[in-house]
Amino acid sequence: MKGLEAEIAQKGYKIYKPLVEDRVKRMLQKETQQVLNAFNQNAVTREIEAGPNSSNISNTLGGYGNLFTFIGFESGSDPITPIRSLLAKSIQIRAIRKKRNTLALKLTFSVPTLEQIKAVTPSPWSTDSWAEAIERGMSGLGKYLHASESGKFKKSRSGRGVQTTVEIRSVSNSSPVEYMTKILEDMLRSIESSLKRL
Repeated sequence: MKGLEAEIAQKGYKIYKPLVEDRVKRMLQKETQQVLNAFNQNAVTREIEAGPNSSNISNTLGGYGNLFTFIGFESGSDPITPIRSLLAKSIQIRAIRKKRNTLALKLTFSVPTLEQIKAVTPSPWSTDSWAEAIERGMSGLGKYLHASESGKFKKSRSGRGVQTTVEIRSVSNSSPVEYMTKILEDMLRSIESSLKRL
């Protein structure tokens, strides 16, 4: 019986592996699009991508200024594309292997991680990740000065935001907000659910 089971498993593997692989690929492509949609629609993403003229739609700064100028990104820079590129290519099948002497497959695939996100989101003023800092709240809001729509600061990286030497408001930190951690956690839950339905 064991020999028969092994023979059936070997022949069946050759037949159903391509079918399973195709279904898994289509499922992971769908998951990739979903995580990109969640990332693109997030208020933090949209606010930073809008640049120095954005409003604080994430409400992390109490509606004052915007994250692009508060974080201190260089005018004309694009902090969002590196994350989007990472998300677009990170969900991949690594291997589909046959389990020994049984008609079953073992799937190995990769997903984007928080460590990878940190690596592509360096802060313009420290060694920290700005994406991670947003989630715990960033210091310096009390000394953050944002120029009006028609104004600019000569010594500002972004052109419209600077840190003053004195406190100009009572709130010292930006409000922490869920960002990449939640996006990745939702992605993993969705992939797990999709795999169970295959």
